[in-house]
Amino acid sequence: MGCRDKPGNDKWGSGHGENKVKTVITSLQNPTIKLIRSLAEKKYRQQAGLFVAEGEKVLARARAEGWQPDYLVSTGHMESWGTAQRIVVNDKVIASLTAQKNAPSAIGVFKQRWLAKAEPRGLWLALENLRDPGNLGTIIRTADAVAASGVILAGQSCDPWATDCVRATMGSIFGVPLLRMDTPTLIELCRGWPGEVAGTHVQATEDYRRRYASPTLLAMGSEASGLSDDLAAACPVLVGIPMRGAVESLNVAVAAALVLFEVRRHEGPAAAARPS
Repeated sequence: MGCRDKPGNDKWGSGHGENKVKTVITSLQNPTIKLIRSLAEKKYRQQAGLFVAEGEKVLARARAEGWQPDYLVSTGHMESWGTAQRIVVNDKVIASLTAQKNAPSAIGVFKQRWLAKAEPRGLWLALENLRDPGNLGTIIRTADAVAASGVILAGQSCDPWATDCVRATMGSIFGVPLLRMDTPTLIELCRGWPGEVAGTHVQATEDYRRRYASPTLLAMGSEASGLSDDLAAACPVLVGIPMRGAVESLNVAVAAALVLFEVRRHEGPAAAARPS
């Protein structure tokens, strides 16, 4: 039948003193398990509007940021979390829900969140046509570290809700607001931005080590092609990272970290708090 009853106390710690028998799912054909497994593919994530986050530390960050999961999957004890459907599975089933060699003990399924617009305050990072989910996840984590107001994904940028990206954020996916738009819309945003707009560019003549006016909008392109010509033209300031060696440019996640922390370096400790 693909499930079995596990006697004893409620493994999920309902918080109401109940002593219930929980059903342990052992079948990969369970409809909810099939749904969660399908979220490994972008088209199913888009259809369902859901994504998967793995590991107790990551889920703790989600809880701290006020996120509410639709499903909680675990092989052991986990406290109740709002209205989340709590699912107990065996090791085989939870291993099927992750690409990691060592399966996490807990997995959460959440609704995707997108901001409607970028409020011109603080520090924003816009990424055009960034295609690598690992790099995107690392950049989101760095944006979290500098308390950025949000990250804008423009053009053909990859899906931030992909498992590889979510994993690379180490939980920061729950702390950094995300906004998606096409490149023409980003260009209009740059033109109307009330603070400073700066783009990184391989042919820039201005060093990135400078003071940036607030609110700041940084625009970066992919490693392969950089900013498009139209977006670069919409940036009043183009900055570059000087290379002493033979390489033309850095990994985009490394470059993003350097520029983001340079913006914050001139602002002092007060910049550490993200606007509410």
